[in-house]
Formats: sequence, C-alpha cells, structure tokens
Amino acid sequence: MEPHKTGLKPTCREVHRLVSEGMDRDLSFIERTRMRLHLMVCDACTRFNGQMSLLRTAMRRFPLDAPDAGPAPLDDEHEHRRP
Repeated sequence: MEPHKTGLKPTCREVHRLVSEGMDRDLSFIERTRMRLHLMVCDACTRFNGQMSLLRTAMRRFPLDAPDAGPAPLDDEHEHRRP
C-alpha cells in the first residue's frame, strides 16, 4: 500500500480498485477494514460493490461448455424493418 494512503477512509477510486482486486486476491485485514468503513458511508461505492458481486455470480453460473448459439433470431416484424 502506498504511504500516502494510510488514512482510515479511502477515496472512491481506491475503493473501486480494492473491490476489483478483491475478486482476484484476498485483501489484507487493513484493506478490508478501510473498504468496509467507506462502504458504510458511500452509497455509490456500495452500489458498485453490489454490481461487481452480481457480475461475478453471473459469470460463475455461466456454462463454459455451452455451444455458441449465436444471436437470438429476430421475429418476422423486426426482420422487415430497416434502421
């Protein structure tokens, strides 16, 4: 951790980085604590954290061995329209 980022409340930018890094590695106790303190007071970062968790869950449920079906077919009404 950089020396100038030792305060208790990290910036939103740092929390976004910690949320992302937390998906790839275990955060230290201090990193987790600082992030949780920030999430207690910042609705935007709390939403970001929830969105990242949702994406992670969705990707874990995505079947990797499913054949690529390609794009969904258009119904007759959309096939005849021109943009």
